[in-house]
Amino acid sequence: MKTVTMMRDYSYRPFKRKPVIVQYLGGATYDRVPEAAVRSIVGAGAGYVVEPQATNE
Repeated sequence: MKTVTMMRDYSYRPFKRKPVIVQYLGGATYDRVPEAAVRSIVGAGAGYVVEPQATNE
């Protein structure tokens, strides 16, 4: 799972034969996006992966 920031709206269909569509909205940041969805989003140029912030404790 990764954090993704969206540059534009993107519809992702996780299962080819099921009528499920996940809508990611442009301008939003989503935590815990599944790897397959991340590959699809980045491949389409609709968003990018945000690296986690290092915490100094």
